[in-house]
Amino acid sequence: MMSQSGPQRYISDNEAYDVLLTFAEELGVKRVLFLHGEKSLAAAAPYLPDLSKSFDVTDVPFGGECSYDEIDRIKAIAKENDVQMVIGLGGGKVLDTAKSATTGTHLYLVLMPTLASNCAPWSALSVHYKENGEHIDHQIYKETANLMLLNPKVILNSPINYFVAGIADTLAKFYESELIFDNLKPEEFTVALMMSRQNAINCKEVLLRDGLGAIEDMKNGELTHRWRNVAETIIVTAGTVGGWGDEYGRATGAHSVHDALTLYPQTGNLLHGEKVGYGILVLLMMEDKLDSFNELLPMFREMGVPTNFAELNLPDFSDEDIDALATEATTEEKMIHFMPMEVSAQLVKVAMLKMEVVAKQTA
Repeated sequence: MMSQSGPQRYISDNEAYDVLLTFAEELGVKRVLFLHGEKSLAAAAPYLPDLSKSFDVTDVPFGGECSYDEIDRIKAIAKENDVQMVIGLGGGKVLDTAKSATTGTHLYLVLMPTLASNCAPWSALSVHYKENGEHIDHQIYKETANLMLLNPKVILNSPINYFVAGIADTLAKFYESELIFDNLKPEEFTVALMMSRQNAINCKEVLLRDGLGAIEDMKNGELTHRWRNVAETIIVTAGTVGGWGDEYGRATGAHSVHDALTLYPQTGNLLHGEKVGYGILVLLMMEDKLDSFNELLPMFREMGVPTNFAELNLPDFSDEDIDALATEATTEEKMIHFMPMEVSAQLVKVAMLKMEVVAKQTA
């Protein structure tokens, strides 16, 4: 097992971006590649220092997907311009691309999240997709970012559906690891595993207690302690679960269902966390944890997280379609097989069909 903490330095503050110039100058950096989403740049611009006054900046708008083609494009631009540092500003796919482009190189890496939608700013891994949004794989890296800068004001003003998706994605940290940790003997718990498990519990407790309230704070534009705690739980605490726990704290069943759903263009308008949220419900039904299922269901409905095929934009899903989805969710390489139980496509299918019944009964 290999444990990794997060970025070498982490600053969360309304003036966090001001650290960037001094940090880079102290490292002797002269040339930087600035990778960003266009909307993210517009949101962060009021708080960003003028990089061009201190560095030779190669400005690169993000292509839209963390794909191998996009990663190769960024690598080529970095090499052509002989940059010393890559700065990634944006959502998870932008940051994952920056991580993929710099891993194994001499380049410094700075990550500046503009969304609280997942733990990509903290984790030492990237999830890769095809250009059409279909999931390919994920890679775990030996390096972590040199610096991560979080400005709460920028994230508070981001689209709220990403924040909602982040809550669902972060709840998966607990529900996906719960069965794995429950099957470990007390003497198998190292300090790293104890930290991973406790942080997974923290993810659940914070979000179940404060998640809905934090959404209301965000709707009202209020930067409350409650909202900030939830936002940093999504970005930081969630990242430490897999960081400390490695394969014991990484994604399993819920994310495997998400990965299978990416093959269906009808789900393309749904965010990563929204599909993971549906996957959590499938996972709980597979494990026959009805109390947890019934606890989450009303919260997910209030948040707008999909709970059935119709809400996944798959209203006419046939029995054959369900078979195909369940089979895809359980292919050999899927992380669902980290679960310490016998997993099959039939088990996944039965869980999804049970959810459809519940959806109709409780509509």
